Amino acid sequence: MLDIPPAWAWSADQIVRHKWRKILVLGAVDRGKSTYCRFLIRRCLETGQRVAVLDTDVGQKDIGPPATLTLGYPEVAQSLAEVPPVAWYFLGATSPAGHLLSMIVGVRQLLDAARAAYIIINTTGFVTGPGRVLKSYKIEAVRPDVIVALEHGRELRTLLQAYRHYRILRLPASAYATPKTFEQRRAARERAFGTYFATASTVELALRQVIFQRALLFTGRKLEQKDFLYAEHTSEGILAIAAEEPADTPGVRTDTPGVRVLPVGFERHLLCGVANRRNEGIGLALIMHIDFAREMITLRTPVPAAQIKVVQFGALYVQADGRELGSHVPRGLFA
Repeated sequence: MLDIPPAWAWSADQIVRHKWRKILVLGAVDRGKSTYCRFLIRRCLETGQRVAVLDTDVGQKDIGPPATLTLGYPEVAQSLAEVPPVAWYFLGATSPAGHLLSMIVGVRQLLDAARAAYIIINTTGFVTGPGRVLKSYKIEAVRPDVIVALEHGRELRTLLQAYRHYRILRLPASAYATPKTFEQRRAARERAFGTYFATASTVELALRQVIFQRALLFTGRKLEQKDFLYAEHTSEGILAIAAEEPADTPGVRTDTPGVRVLPVGFERHLLCGVANRRNEGIGLALIMHIDFAREMITLRTPVPAAQIKVVQFGALYVQADGRELGSHVPRGLFA
């Protein structure tokens, strides 16, 4: 049973009474955004109307696994964790930092796909510095009918000053929101990843059957290079895979002038998104191996192989049990 502050109840009554359709929920970390969204979902469902939820908190997800933006349609008496994503956008990281453009594209795509009387958009607690920039563009991309700002005092004032012509409901943060440590947040993500990949199987696909996105790899013309495991000529130069394990720190080797060289095995356990022929996100996968000689890729994923047409490279390594291995993806893969 949720303990709802009077101001929260008043805000929900206003949203329902005026039938404000697009509701953007903002707040710093540990302000009770997810709790408020759960309450508002329940209140909107009581009207008998369909409710859509855009879960854009890529680190602490309610709907679907981390590193994604998801769209779901909750039902009465259903927890958000039980809501299946009906649309996905793969970010490839568990923080918006360094992925601001992707966040905006993902939010806009899911918003366009939503079909409901009420669309509730939950967000990350990233609200200062680059986070303020992200939320500003998110407001402009969404054009919400109302912004719900959960805050202690006026901590969102700098962010919202430039959007004071929008309808804004300033509400107190939840008194019961408990601050979470970095370790607790990571543990929650790993449990979510583990749950998602628990039903995964190993699939093998021919490289020629798959379209690769979000990286330079497989965008050029294959070259015959005896010094490398694999090489290709892209419009941005030559990209190659080293023939043996590097003796130094993994990354982009610079001992071959004019060639970007990725370490052999860079792809193992790399998180990626998978999409269908319409380029619609349908889930996650882990790259287990790329066999450049046989021109095959091996994935670990719960998504049926027949549905996979697109593989989108991410920026995080994850074990099949959900354990995060870090984000040491070679820079040369992307730029």
